[in-house]
Amino acid sequence: MEAKDIKLSPDAFEPLPADEAQSNENIVGPSLTFAQSVWLQLKKKKSAIISAIIIIVMVVVAFGSTPFINNNTLVKSHPQYANLPAKVPGMGAINGFNGKLKQNGKWVDVYAQNNIPKDKYFIAGTDYLGRPLGQRIIYGTKISLIVAFVAAIFDLTIGVVYGIISGWKGGAVDNVMQRVIEIISSIPNLVIVVLMLVVLKPGMTSIILAIAISSWTTMARQIRAETLTLKTQEYVLAARNLGESTWKIALKHLAPNLSSLIIIQMMYTIPTAIFFEAFLSYIGIGISSPQTSLGVLLNEGQKNFQFLPYQMWFPAAVLCILMIAFNLLGDGLRDALDPKTRR
Repeated sequence: MEAKDIKLSPDAFEPLPADEAQSNENIVGPSLTFAQSVWLQLKKKKSAIISAIIIIVMVVVAFGSTPFINNNTLVKSHPQYANLPAKVPGMGAINGFNGKLKQNGKWVDVYAQNNIPKDKYFIAGTDYLGRPLGQRIIYGTKISLIVAFVAAIFDLTIGVVYGIISGWKGGAVDNVMQRVIEIISSIPNLVIVVLMLVVLKPGMTSIILAIAISSWTTMARQIRAETLTLKTQEYVLAARNLGESTWKIALKHLAPNLSSLIIIQMMYTIPTAIFFEAFLSYIGIGISSPQTSLGVLLNEGQKNFQFLPYQMWFPAAVLCILMIAFNLLGDGLRDALDPKTRR
């Protein structure tokens, strides 16, 4: 049928009733705030939601176990329980979680071999001194998270403030501040830690100082680049013409518009700091025995990896899960907060 053959009745040209015409002009769907819009986008990323749940559980377990797990219980040795494999009640049919180890091609019940009481078991096994590996992993996770949160705090304080000042001032001030960042960035983190060891003993203090010196530079650069763009926007120029102070403009106009960039960058800073601490402890210039961290556990586990692989697999698995979870959550937040990447 051709268009010329279509005939419309006169009723088709009658105006709609007032109430029906108004309903056709209404916007379908509820009005959403920015936070609600971000949450709706984030929920579409199943990997980000699962990662967030994993991170929350790890944080609760690591910090909630403080009254039950302390430094004294972690360093006290029990030679009679040395090198026991993982044993989980109710999982007697699964080798690797039933107290058995493979020796000379056969699975041997190590608990029965060492006359361990039947009501005594270790969910993640023990190390070479008989210390519970599960407790040490939980405490090591807590140390890694503390280092990560400290790095995030330095990003929020030094990095954000430095970047806003550099981008807002511009000119000679910006030029000098960027040269300072280039100098700091040119020094490897490992060199900074070694220099800290000349003054301080290996441990949390030297790692935190190394992070305080160098971890904030990436955040500062990104904030500075975004500030250079935002300060030319009409609402910022209007605020300046109305006589608002620089700090008030930064808090009311710059900080809210920089929030998405800050959150995303922090999500990538945290796993970097976790790996940095684990690497330093693994090579022996970070946290050292009898203190514990995931890096220390990896260092101790690799010595017996050929015969007792669980001593390295468990802390390595926790470290990998922690870093992957933060990275996936960062990817999800990036897509949810940035309108250009929304699908």
